[in-house]
Amino acid sequence: MKKILLEISALLVFITLTFLLLEYLFRDYNNAVDKVMDDFFETKMNAEVLLVGNSHTLPLYHCLKPEKNANVACLTIGGDDLFWMQALVKRQLHEMPTVNYVILNCDDELLGFNQSLSGLKYMNRVLYPYTDTMYENNALDKLLSRSNFFRSNRDIGFLFNKQPVEQVTMTGFGRAIGFTDEECKSRAWEISEKRFSRKLFRENLSYLKSIISETKKCNKKLFILKMPKCECLQASVVKDNLESSRVLLDSLFSAERIDVLDFSGETTYGRDEFINPDHLTTPAAIKLIAQINEKIFALQGIMPIRSSQIKSK
Repeated sequence: MKKILLEISALLVFITLTFLLLEYLFRDYNNAVDKVMDDFFETKMNAEVLLVGNSHTLPLYHCLKPEKNANVACLTIGGDDLFWMQALVKRQLHEMPTVNYVILNCDDELLGFNQSLSGLKYMNRVLYPYTDTMYENNALDKLLSRSNFFRSNRDIGFLFNKQPVEQVTMTGFGRAIGFTDEECKSRAWEISEKRFSRKLFRENLSYLKSIISETKKCNKKLFILKMPKCECLQASVVKDNLESSRVLLDSLFSAERIDVLDFSGETTYGRDEFINPDHLTTPAAIKLIAQINEKIFALQGIMPIRSSQIKSK
């Protein structure tokens, strides 16, 4: 019995020392979310526009970073769903006194998507420090959110290249790298069928309504942004699913009198303006920001987004 206790104690000591070593090695780890949030906090108190979205809006974020002299604060998180968007908005918007406009990326597939149920549950640990809330409020994930190692999603590669894998995959936007029709079809099936569920509509609509309520309470003008997608992806999605989502979203936005900046059916973006079927290149993102400005100007008589890179007509 004594031998067993000694062995268990030795194992616990080994696990503890291993954990402490990993925490030390990952002490300087910053994932892609940390980088976006660092830039957000730099611009938070002086921004006039708040952009909220998932990875589809990351190319816009790269054009609107603080060093671009932009007047936009970005909460653009890869893999974000409506739960996390509303959590971020509710936590941050009331502390942004100079913001007049909120631009929320809400593509049709988002109404049937839940991050935690789609293999990205680790993002709970990544985002929790910035919201003080968590999907399903899992006690273990709350504890692990204090650990840089577990917030990295166990990114062991960091020990060898000192660059978080997410900073490569989630923020590496630039020129088109080319993609096949099969990749288009695969991505279309993923966003409109594989990780899409109509059972999530009611829950996600409640998060949208929460965002709308928060913007009204804070006296901010809300716009909904639907991003361009490559034509091959538009042709390959499960149309019944996305149409059912669109009908509900259009009904909500109409009832709440919210203007929609809809680029989802655009055919003016060529294949060479996407790095993959649903993410724009940096030059295409600059083009889109100018078009967003022009659409808002037509509605409000003002071009709200300013940046050294953007030239609106």
